[in-house]
Amino acid sequence: MDRPFSGLRVLDMSTRLSGAFAARLFGDYGADVVLAETVDGHPLRQEPPFLDGQAGLERSVLHAYANWNKRSVTVKSREELATLVRRADLLITTVELDDALAALLAQRANRAVHLSITAHGLSGPLAALPGNNLTMSARTGWAHINGQLNEPPLQMPGRQSGYVGGLAGFIAAAAALRRCGHDMSRSERVDVSELEAFAVTVHPWGIRAIYEGTGETCGPSGGRPRGAPDPLWETIDGAIHLGFRDWHNWPSAMHELNLPQYAEQSDLVPDLGRHSKDLSAVIAAAAQSVARLERWPLFHKLADLRCISGVLQDVGDLVQDPQLNARNFVVRTRIEDREVRAAGAPAQSSTAPWQLAQPAPRLGEHGGDGALARLWATPHGPDHFGDLSPDRAAGPLSGVRVLSFGQAWSGTFGTELLAFLGADVVQVEALHRPDVWRRTRAEVPMGVKDEARVQHALNTSGLYNSVNLNKRAITLDVTTERGMALFWGLLPRFDVLAENFRPTVMPKWGVTLETLHEKRPGIVFASISAYGTRGPYHSYPGNGSTIEPMSGISSLHGYRGDSGMNTGGLYPDPVAGYFFAAAIMAALAQRDRTGESQRVDLAMNEALAVMCGDALVEFDATGCIPRPHGNSHLTIAPHNMYPTKGGAWIAIAAESDNAWRALVAFAKQPAWEADARFQTMASRKEHETVLDKLLSAWTVTQDAQHLESGLAGVGVTAASVTPLYDLHDRANASFVASGFVQAVDHSEVGSTWLPGRPWRLSGGTSEPLRPAPCLGEHSREILVGELGVTAQEYDELVRDGITGTLYDGPV
Repeated sequence: MDRPFSGLRVLDMSTRLSGAFAARLFGDYGADVVLAETVDGHPLRQEPPFLDGQAGLERSVLHAYANWNKRSVTVKSREELATLVRRADLLITTVELDDALAALLAQRANRAVHLSITAHGLSGPLAALPGNNLTMSARTGWAHINGQLNEPPLQMPGRQSGYVGGLAGFIAAAAALRRCGHDMSRSERVDVSELEAFAVTVHPWGIRAIYEGTGETCGPSGGRPRGAPDPLWETIDGAIHLGFRDWHNWPSAMHELNLPQYAEQSDLVPDLGRHSKDLSAVIAAAAQSVARLERWPLFHKLADLRCISGVLQDVGDLVQDPQLNARNFVVRTRIEDREVRAAGAPAQSSTAPWQLAQPAPRLGEHGGDGALARLWATPHGPDHFGDLSPDRAAGPLSGVRVLSFGQAWSGTFGTELLAFLGADVVQVEALHRPDVWRRTRAEVPMGVKDEARVQHALNTSGLYNSVNLNKRAITLDVTTERGMALFWGLLPRFDVLAENFRPTVMPKWGVTLETLHEKRPGIVFASISAYGTRGPYHSYPGNGSTIEPMSGISSLHGYRGDSGMNTGGLYPDPVAGYFFAAAIMAALAQRDRTGESQRVDLAMNEALAVMCGDALVEFDATGCIPRPHGNSHLTIAPHNMYPTKGGAWIAIAAESDNAWRALVAFAKQPAWEADARFQTMASRKEHETVLDKLLSAWTVTQDAQHLESGLAGVGVTAASVTPLYDLHDRANASFVASGFVQAVDHSEVGSTWLPGRPWRLSGGTSEPLRPAPCLGEHSREILVGELGVTAQEYDELVRDGITGTLYDGPV
């Protein structure tokens, strides 16, 4: 089968999950991926859990999930490794490349891309420091908004920072490959920071708080007292999320919950503005009412009313989920002789480019009998890099144009990532129905209010302005005949049409892959929805808060012993946005090979399930349903959040015996070093509870920042828990030094610090970040300048409310 990256030669030299996952994604889309291993094997082979609980190089669940669609060779000498480096199109590393290999890559006569994914990037104040999911959660603000009130901050579940880093690496490397294909003499390095890639999955809540001038940040679901309802309510047979604040048919929904006293409460019936209302009485009453109901009948009845909700599913529920099974999402792979189920495609395509072709390889499976010498010795196959000639300063996707109906976070963030790579992204809204993230407040927030500026609430939303950088925006009422005619007139100028409406909206407008192809052959039509465009739940509404429990990730998040909880901030949206950009990159590669139009159908539920897909493998491999384990690690101790002076917290993980000894020496605690319970990692893990108490008694007397710098200086993985507000209001030094965070000047807001690209590309200097557009800001520029609409016609369109801005047309 002709697939997006068929013929691409990928050399996976990773030692971290992020690099392994990025390489696997290329393999999923058809690349020939070779895993170069030492005789001890890739580190993921040593990671528990294992098949039936018994360790072995071929028995790791994580290896089975992150290393499928690869071939394995054991590399025994520098000469063998150098040979592979010379022949690869894409080299993936997770440690800084040594001088000899870096020189070899730079001196290659043919094109190549080097993807480096490290904890903190290759340059900057944090570059030399270790990092893991615990410290990433602390440094990005996730830990600050996660967890229960008056309990320790909580890391994100599982290995999320590794998966996100791999996703970011795949997207940036795929773009670099397009650019590299047009300059046969130049290699390119892509430098991805796991920390920065993870930071853009949570930053909007910090930017919103800064705009509002609150001095404090809490996400939509974080910081509630233990046992309080919202976001998850207990029913007779399990938990369910109820998205009260976004419900459309409020009266009917209240009757469904047996709460008729709130059904006609006039200030609650309109959904617009309900987010700012006090719903405490409704929530308290609902907690009692819902406790007498069954979760699945309630879920389906609310869906019929277009009211969002989501049942808390564990991985045992997921493998039986009727929507996932209708879409053939669950796939099968193998660990040794055991067939196990796993999460499948993060997005579906009309040409089915994603494929699980082979299970994770045995160590050295493809390197015997002189095979390594013959590997990739034949000439390259067909060109697989694209057909555009990008402007290096603008980015590797310059020349690619995206027309986006993205709303809120998932669609806007996904297309923003494309804009960061140089694509021309034009955001489409209507004057009478602006993006929902513009409409979170009815007034200009106090933190940016400036009497000297012309300001409007729709242009001064911290949420909207944080995820729409580097774009242009037009208004167009496509519900009118004239507006739709203008849409069809614009379409042939674009390569991608992106949207995240309900699956019924675009077909109602007559927009299908077939009608789009007639106007623009080779177009990529990409959609995000809660559950995808087909299946029994395809028309069901959903958002980040409801997808978390439905996807299984809530069942893995929480303190040890918990049944599960939502994260602090709508994690499915940025994950879906990342996978959206990744799927579009694969679709563009496929389009360039075949000339065919491509349909991308991304379900948020499936995208997030991929991020905990190793838990599905674990279920079949061990017979146990994975549960939350708080801040602990399966093998490492200490590994937790510890209190410090003034109510602050610090994440500390001693990932080796050497790191433990360094921690003991720094703490000046010889008794710990002499204690037989703490001599080895295994014994420290066995006595983890006692160890955590001893550490907490010491750390609570220390300053968090002093601890972080001191421990990091002796090689201990450590990071103070940073509030999101502080992270962006005070411009974190490491983020500014790398160029990730920049001062962005918005015409109505002024200058604020905003995060941008979580990668650095050596092939060209990135342009400065541009502010998010005001509503309809580029309508005249595009409609008159590109479509040839006359000035008189444009004024008529403004008069009729079909286009315009807030200041020259009706609202």
